[in-house]
Amino acid sequence: MLFSRASDLEKVELMKALDLCIFQSHPNQRDIEKGITLSGLKPTYSSCVIVVKKPFNEARAKLKALNGIDLERAFLLLISIFSAADGRRRETECKNGCSHEWHNLPHS
Repeated sequence: MLFSRASDLEKVELMKALDLCIFQSHPNQRDIEKGITLSGLKPTYSSCVIVVKKPFNEARAKLKALNGIDLERAFLLLISIFSAADGRRRETECKNGCSHEWHNLPHS
């Protein structure tokens, strides 16, 4: 995974950027559960336990503070939760078009 090869400073910056995306995707409990499944992570891993047990905004802060393999798992989990939440929003709120830049990127 590209994240695992990043420097510590790059990992901090990647987590900040991902945190902003995930905040804007407004994941609900179903998105979180789907994200855990999509990630392929064991539900007993720290990052999965944190998002299940804590309010999501508190969990986001805790995930960013992890280190080592736990931070890598947190990154994968947040990407998966973002995918679930963004997919849901594309099919519901943004179904007939929207102004979200990331939903309107030109196709290559």
